[in-house]
Amino acid sequence: MAHTASPGSPRVVALVLAAGRARRFGSDKRQACLPDGRSLLQAVLQTQLAACGEVRALLRPDDAWGQALCAQMGVTWQSVPDADQGMGHTLAAGLRALVAEEPAGPGADIGVSHLGNRFDAALVALADMPAVQPGTVRALIEAFLREGRPARPWHAGRPGHPRLLPRVSWPALLDLSGDEGARQRLDWSLATRVDVPDAGILIDIDTPGDLGG
Repeated sequence: MAHTASPGSPRVVALVLAAGRARRFGSDKRQACLPDGRSLLQAVLQTQLAACGEVRALLRPDDAWGQALCAQMGVTWQSVPDADQGMGHTLAAGLRALVAEEPAGPGADIGVSHLGNRFDAALVALADMPAVQPGTVRALIEAFLREGRPARPWHAGRPGHPRLLPRVSWPALLDLSGDEGARQRLDWSLATRVDVPDAGILIDIDTPGDLGG
């Protein structure tokens, strides 16, 4: 069941960072099949849809495959100009779109859904981490609703992904560039620690050998 907020309660949107080129993988790893037959990106989007009421994928402008998948799954997508500049650039573009008065600025294409709503937090998920469980996403959202702070999951004594960013933290991230991430701009020692029984928060897919099967 997706997390649904009651009227007037804080609203959380999942931002799925899916605009990379996956050069280490040797091909578009988002399209690579998991042992269960799903593509990496399909698995990640399904997890977010199961746990978060709103989901937005950040894609390259020329990503016809990603756009088609999002349309098929009913997921909003935003194309990010110059996404090759890095993951930090992509995250900043997604956050800027969230705070803009209009759904999209010049040069950013918006597909499928309505994006003119105010969100109070963004759950930042990576497209190459398909093993994350919906329960982890729900636990992060619940931690934010309870404490109002950034939140990150921990497993076996190690922090992982995804991460939850309250709206108050976004201004520090709107000018991220290259592969600079939120860890350089936010003091994660002040974030809510959410311990989860989910080893998937530590597993990303870098090479075909990581797919299992």
